[in-house]
Amino acid sequence: MAAFSGSIQITGFRELDAALRALPIEVAGPIMEDSLAEAGEIVRRAAVANIHRRTGATAADIRVEVQNQPAKTQGVAGIGGTRKGNGSRAHVLRWLEFGTKPHVIVGGAGDRRQARKAGRALRSIGNAAAAAKLRADLRSGAVTTRRALKLPGGAFRALVHHPGMKNQSPLTLALADSGDKALKAFRDSLWAGIAAAAKRLNGRAI
Repeated sequence: MAAFSGSIQITGFRELDAALRALPIEVAGPIMEDSLAEAGEIVRRAAVANIHRRTGATAADIRVEVQNQPAKTQGVAGIGGTRKGNGSRAHVLRWLEFGTKPHVIVGGAGDRRQARKAGRALRSIGNAAAAAKLRADLRSGAVTTRRALKLPGGAFRALVHHPGMKNQSPLTLALADSGDKALKAFRDSLWAGIAAAAKRLNGRAI
């Protein structure tokens, strides 16, 4: 599922609305979905071009997800990064879009691997009660261990002060720069789909 930072929302024009309503929903739905996807893809490509790349992973993760309501002749094409999976970059895209304030970074996430290793050692020497308590404390957050942050040059520190990051706003700029183009693509694709469907169903074009 994508985490949306930008979208194109369409609530059909009067003529489009009337034409879509003249078609069965099972026909109008795919036409609307394809048109929204085409419009969203224009904005997605613009957003990718706006990202100042290092590895390219964030740009590659930007997706278009369509939410379609053909019965109401409306829908949304959401553009954003994914939340789950090995390549998920929604959190990075959010930082790029909105920037970050200065903040403190505490060294490493809790090192649960070391704690589990200690629990196994306790069990191996027959102290199951202590191992169970350690496991319970880890789950509750009463016990945690942290690793130091490794900095350039080989230095280690428990925390560092991040100066913050200025926003790049790749999605906002993409919507501003490519919104009109995307709307035209949506309209043209929708009319073409409606005309083709009407010809198939009624033997005549709208």
